[in-house]
Amino acid sequence: MHLRKKMEATGSSEGGDLISVLNYNNEDLEIHTDRTDRLSVKIVQMKDLKKQVKCVFLKLKVGGFSRRSNLIKNTGEQDGALKVNQDFSFEVIDPQSDVLSIQVYCKGVFGLVDCIGTCKELPVENILKHTDGDNKVLEAQWYDLYSKDGRKKRSGQILMHVIVGAKEVEQRMRAFVGTWNVGNSQPPLDLSAWLPTDARYEIVAIGTQESDYQPRAPFTECGKDWLETCKNNVGSQYRIVHYASRGQMRLVVFVRDDVEKAVSDVDNGSEATGVGHVIANKGGVCISFKFWDTGLCFVNSHFAAHDGQCEARNGNYREIVRELRVGFQSMDLLNQFHHVFWMGDLNYRLDFTKIQENPMTPERHFWHAQVKQILDGNFKQLLQYDELLREKSASRVLHGFMEGDIKFPPTFKMQKESSNLYCHKRMPAWCDRVLWRTLEGCDAKILTYTHCPTILTSDHKPVSATFALTTHSLPPSIFGNTTDDNTRWHIRFASLRASNLRASDVNGSSDPYILFTGRNLIQDFKSKVKHQTLNPEWNMHKDLPIIVLSTFSLQRLEKEYLMIQVLDYDYASANDSLGFTTIHLAPVVSAYTSGLCEPTLFKVEILHNGLPAGTLEGSMKLSWEKNSIRRKSGITRSIISRTQSLQESFKKRVPAK
Repeated sequence: MHLRKKMEATGSSEGGDLISVLNYNNEDLEIHTDRTDRLSVKIVQMKDLKKQVKCVFLKLKVGGFSRRSNLIKNTGEQDGALKVNQDFSFEVIDPQSDVLSIQVYCKGVFGLVDCIGTCKELPVENILKHTDGDNKVLEAQWYDLYSKDGRKKRSGQILMHVIVGAKEVEQRMRAFVGTWNVGNSQPPLDLSAWLPTDARYEIVAIGTQESDYQPRAPFTECGKDWLETCKNNVGSQYRIVHYASRGQMRLVVFVRDDVEKAVSDVDNGSEATGVGHVIANKGGVCISFKFWDTGLCFVNSHFAAHDGQCEARNGNYREIVRELRVGFQSMDLLNQFHHVFWMGDLNYRLDFTKIQENPMTPERHFWHAQVKQILDGNFKQLLQYDELLREKSASRVLHGFMEGDIKFPPTFKMQKESSNLYCHKRMPAWCDRVLWRTLEGCDAKILTYTHCPTILTSDHKPVSATFALTTHSLPPSIFGNTTDDNTRWHIRFASLRASNLRASDVNGSSDPYILFTGRNLIQDFKSKVKHQTLNPEWNMHKDLPIIVLSTFSLQRLEKEYLMIQVLDYDYASANDSLGFTTIHLAPVVSAYTSGLCEPTLFKVEILHNGLPAGTLEGSMKLSWEKNSIRRKSGITRSIISRTQSLQESFKKRVPAK
């Protein structure tokens, strides 16, 4: 039974002031048991639009919920096709009445917007009638554009792929993450020694570096050759979630066809850290998406090479975290996805500077001594000199990431066409790594972490890690198609303070304030600015907003996070970021459902460019009450109305001259 119905049944008032408790026991708080379907739409491309249309965008709507695409530029390709490749997902609340509608708009002179066509409505019920089990996949097909009334055919077509499926409340899934520096050499067609071929994983993510080689016929582009090689190896049971590349870096993510319905909100991005931060010989590419309601992000990176460049590698990491934006654009990627997987040729070496005079060109006897350690399997001894373990331990790179135990030999620098011989030009090193990071309250377990010695075409060996994850499918954010906005969940802070923030101003201080953001809020909220301090403390009555949530279901809310950006106020220029963090809402929901009156304490770490940048701590409470935003606007309207009435009354009493 929904929460709103429970309130009506118990006589609870939605119009009263703060309702501190709902007088329900824990069993009553099971507020969502109905089946929920998810409809995912992938717009592949459009064609035959009017030639004068230079820039278009789409609006999609299902059951009262609408989504808008990014702008799509008409580049005037010969075949008249516009590549779109954008994904949209909707919660289907009422399959009997919900329909999918799509409209295409163009931007004209002076920014005017005009609807140039609409697809005929696609009833969700019609799709479900032909459902195979709980999953229905319509093959991508072309849909004609019509006038708004659907009577007149317009110029243009949309290639669209629709998936509808029932969400699973909780699912245990497995993911394969692989990385390989291809060495700009043509790889073998058979990669089964490295890549999975038995469809045991729901997700397969493959990242490569220096992946630029002479493509094999019939391909004329290396990227297409590599993508086809990956597809052939993982097998026909997998579908491509997305493929991204920049320079010689490539990343492709596959999903097994039986769980393709779980994927939504696909996004991708890239950042070049090469010369001038433009040349893409180094940097990172990433792909993010939701698996049901669990956010996943895969980053493939290639850091600065050579011994003695450890700080440059650390800088590459900081730049990628700072500049690469996917998903919720106002947040960094580390604080918005439940799981982030970071793979690549990170190029961290074994640092023997304390025991070797010239480690960049090692003496032959010293090189032989270390290789013997490798052949004897004394990896633990060698890992004492591993730069990545040292830098991570000191929180100078990949802070908060975890890595499996390294029980395989260094993967660089190998002699080509050899499974276990190293090149004397360089000291062997574990350059190729896979790490992961999870938000508080999330579950991820590494299953295997290994290398593949039998692929011989590169001076690097492929590396792979496999994981077991728990993913969740949550109730919709709202109940049915209701538009009632009178009552909401609120978060009130009883205390809030930050410590050891970054100094952003030239005087060694900052003017910090807090921005609360995220899709689970009805709008962004800001605290007051605290001037000239690195350890601000906000007054709960004067300085802090009341956070109004857009989520109704407690079952959903306890799995969500409050996204936070700490900013430095600057009167003359754009505000500088002091860092990002998240607060898990499960403890405050638990306190509410348990009837605890005391605010819930929290303390979280702030990250700036992926590294520690202070802490944020305090206490907060959850309440169910009138929407304070509407209440304030209602008061404002009331004051304006009364003022106007007084003015009219005054005019009537004072005769005109």
